Amino acid sequence: MKMWRCEVCGYLHEGEEPPDFCPKCGAPKEQFELLDEEEAEMMRDALATREKYAQIYDHLEAVNKLAQEGIDLNLDEGCNDIFSQTQKDTADIREMIKEGLKGHSQECIWVKVASDGLLE
Repeated sequence: MKMWRCEVCGYLHEGEEPPDFCPKCGAPKEQFELLDEEEAEMMRDALATREKYAQIYDHLEAVNKLAQEGIDLNLDEGCNDIFSQTQKDTADIREMIKEGLKGHSQECIWVKVASDGLLE
């Protein structure tokens, strides 16, 4: 499948033809460029990586909520320490993902485009 990139905002479109108008910024069809196969494959890989990061974020949020429920039970100090450490660790991992994506997005347009919305 062909991949097209809006030259105005970086929006990606897969299809035989670009859309008539960019759904992200409204640029006309003429503002789309066809990516060569190597670039398209890099974009697909970047988008897949971004999706994995999003899935990890979702799981970390679930773990964080479970840890909070454990803290709320307030069973004993040892358990509370484990639950508190779990919350700290999930926050640290989320920050590592954000920082990693920020660093890569400064070097690589594919990561920057694929990371839209995740770094906020």
